[in-house]
Amino acid sequence: MPLPSPGQQPSGAPAPDPATTPTAPRPAPAAPAADAAAHVKQREIDAEQRHVDRAYERLDAMRGEAQALMREGYKQAQVGTMGSLVERDTMVFRAELWARTLDAADDGLVFGRLDLHTGDVWHIGRVGVRDADSEILVVDWRAPAAESFYQATPEDPRQVVRRRVLHCRGHKVVDVEDDLLDPENAPDDLVVVGDGAFLAALSRTRDGSMRDIVATIQQEQDDAIRAPADGSVIVRGGPGTGKTAVALHRVAYLLFRHRQRFGSRGVLVVGPNPRFTAYIERVLPSLGEGGAVLHSLGDLVDGTTANHHDSAAVARLKGATAMVPLLRRAVDDTPAGAPRELRIRHRGTEVVLDARTLRGIRRDLLHRARRGPNSQRVAAAKAVLAALWERLASRGAGRGEKEAFLEDVAARDEFAVFLDTWWPLVKPLDILRGLADPARLDRAARGRLGREQIELLSASWRHTAATGDVSFLDVALMDELDGLVGPLPRPRPKIAGVPEEDNPYIVDGYDIFTGEAVRAAAPADEIREVTTYADRMARAGRTRDEAEEPAEYAHIVVDEAQDLAPMQWRMLKRRGRHATWTIVEDPAQSAWEDLGASAAAMSDALGERRRHEFVLTTNYRNPAEIARVAARVLERAVPGATPARAVRTGGEPPRLVATGPGGMPDAVRAAVTGLLDEVEGTVGVVAPVGGTAPYAAALAGFPARVQVMDALDAKGLEFDAAVIADPREIAEQAPSGLRTLYVALTRATRSLVVVTEDQDWAADLMGVEPARA
Repeated sequence: MPLPSPGQQPSGAPAPDPATTPTAPRPAPAAPAADAAAHVKQREIDAEQRHVDRAYERLDAMRGEAQALMREGYKQAQVGTMGSLVERDTMVFRAELWARTLDAADDGLVFGRLDLHTGDVWHIGRVGVRDADSEILVVDWRAPAAESFYQATPEDPRQVVRRRVLHCRGHKVVDVEDDLLDPENAPDDLVVVGDGAFLAALSRTRDGSMRDIVATIQQEQDDAIRAPADGSVIVRGGPGTGKTAVALHRVAYLLFRHRQRFGSRGVLVVGPNPRFTAYIERVLPSLGEGGAVLHSLGDLVDGTTANHHDSAAVARLKGATAMVPLLRRAVDDTPAGAPRELRIRHRGTEVVLDARTLRGIRRDLLHRARRGPNSQRVAAAKAVLAALWERLASRGAGRGEKEAFLEDVAARDEFAVFLDTWWPLVKPLDILRGLADPARLDRAARGRLGREQIELLSASWRHTAATGDVSFLDVALMDELDGLVGPLPRPRPKIAGVPEEDNPYIVDGYDIFTGEAVRAAAPADEIREVTTYADRMARAGRTRDEAEEPAEYAHIVVDEAQDLAPMQWRMLKRRGRHATWTIVEDPAQSAWEDLGASAAAMSDALGERRRHEFVLTTNYRNPAEIARVAARVLERAVPGATPARAVRTGGEPPRLVATGPGGMPDAVRAAVTGLLDEVEGTVGVVAPVGGTAPYAAALAGFPARVQVMDALDAKGLEFDAAVIADPREIAEQAPSGLRTLYVALTRATRSLVVVTEDQDWAADLMGVEPARA
């Protein structure tokens, strides 16, 4: 049976009675067919609006119930018992979480409807809503009853006769689009309007943040979203296939269906850069979930934010697992500027520890310890004092002098200064700064790096030492170093349970380890408990605690996973030792040259859990005109790769603009000016890595919807129109540069302009005739 056009009945069905059906009466012969169809659609919109209004009324009532529950929770504190305080916190937390969920659902509460052949009608929305009599007004999109909204097809309608998508602005229904999935079971009076919900949604303007596509997810995407929770999901697909949306919807689905399991330890969502994180940050709250933690690869380490990408040559070195033993040896190395010996005079006798002895103490402590040097500082002080006593004892000192000798030396300023320089408390960034010294770096590498590689790395870290700037891969190395150096002692005014005067590392009110002023000097006449030096050392070793390990999550989402270097996978593994994962990747887009090493590192991070793999094959973002140009570049970048199939046409043909030497900024400015008149949404300007400055200057004062970024930061983003500046420079920046250019060419949903100084190269690559700027 053919699909009826908007406003018509299925073929062979009798005409409905206008008095008894919700459809519009057949228009008068003189009325245009378009007017009749518009009238039918408006009646359907009005009917849906009445249901939506009813759902919002109930949503407001539910908000009131959440606020009442919150007030009731606070009243529990008036009971005055510990149990009542716990009950108060629990009630208030749950009520606040419920209220936030209801607030997030306010915009576009209802977006779908299913008409089943049983006669049942289900409205699908962001959260479940029931009326006061428990009648279902809205089915939560994550509930099993809503699965058919995504899974039903004409081949397998799953009892769905009509699937309807409601387009809303705020609380107002502005449009409806229908799919007739089971014409054989359609009632005679069923109205079908629109020409397909999904493709219509694709053409809508972007506003700079990623829209959730909860109302337009297709079956291959929904299969990945609702995959079993007992394993990890790997989603592969080309640009525009909806991989990121699938990953985020899976997070919302898991938190809804398995709240206790995944909500207790949390969900981590990791994107390639802060721009991407900002782009997606509104999606999960709009899906009714605000419990996930979002980070980019550049800010996973507390207190650190990456601000640049390394060159390809440096990235290959920093990203490889060969950095692990190099960093370990750098941590074990004697700190720069450390004294080569220690001389102490006691009662006229000089005691000396030479460089060999000091190296032996360091080696023994680090090799025996399971923790890093920061955790071994107390042990280092004890070992040095013990070695000094052994030297003194070998020269005839009696055992009765030991405690007096140790007490005397430990309290000296010169010993504190020695310890600060010989065994300093270090931070990961200190180690990287130290590796700016080529000799120290060569020692740590044990001759396994060539002279050119040594210079590349040391130059990178000299820049870090001078400016404090760190790269995205430096963040992964610092995370590795976090575990190697051990946590810094937590600053506090005194050791818990130990009087300050009994702390052997407090001298004249200062902690000799941290330099922290902890108290004023004790009055001379203060009465103190008599303790031995050994007692105080034992207490100090027991009570200096350590910082907590990095948080571990129950589920980790990694977007643009194909770009992660092995060292970045190690960083994520530490946060998900017992996690399930959702991995989103497209190997054809990878900026990482050694795909095999990256894949092996990913497999190691995922562990032995069961894996569910999905491939998305449909490009919903790019019109076919842009997709064809991108496919030519993909074939050159990854011979034999199969691009995703574009499902829509009608976009503007891509344009190639040629300009003379030095004319790129002006030509880009002119291209952007033209595009602002063509599109209402965002215009992305994609420049070579590290080359955004001239374009940002040329576009100063343009509207905020014009965004300038380099080719690596463009990953995962989409724009209504895109301008690619200097494609040859993008392609030649790295061995993976053609893949990076391919990614840049797939950012636009409507219009693409490429500006180049090398028109012959670009025209051959893209198959587009150039025009002069």
